[in-house]
Amino acid sequence: MKILIGLVAVLLIAWISHGPLGSGLRLIDGLEAQARAQVASAEVPGIRVALSRDPLARVAILSGPANDLQREGLGSQKGISDLVRDVEGLGSVRWADEPGSDRRIVPLLAETLLLAALFYLLGLGLGWFFWGRPRREGFA
Repeated sequence: MKILIGLVAVLLIAWISHGPLGSGLRLIDGLEAQARAQVASAEVPGIRVALSRDPLARVAILSGPANDLQREGLGSQKGISDLVRDVEGLGSVRWADEPGSDRRIVPLLAETLLLAALFYLLGLGLGWFFWGRPRREGFA
């Protein structure tokens, strides 16, 4: 029961940090600003980038008039998609007019809760391994 209470407390803290305290929105805003700077460096007019907001997710959605060469680049020359993929922290990049661009995305809240639960259980296992095992009293 104590383990379950601890897990619920960790998940509650993660949710409060993500939602009401706004760290999820700040992360998405920061990633979007970096992605916009990368798109601006490509100097292709009319290209817009937005991160998923409903639900919050680390998915960059690009739109605007760009041909395949501008989108994907050629050889060692990076395209707009590659420039945006270089933004550390983004999960994926897609174009709004591509088929399959409406596929499912993993919400940032789900990622946050999953990582919080994983690290809680990892810490619990390590704690049990180092301090919770019964000790032998002799050389039997």
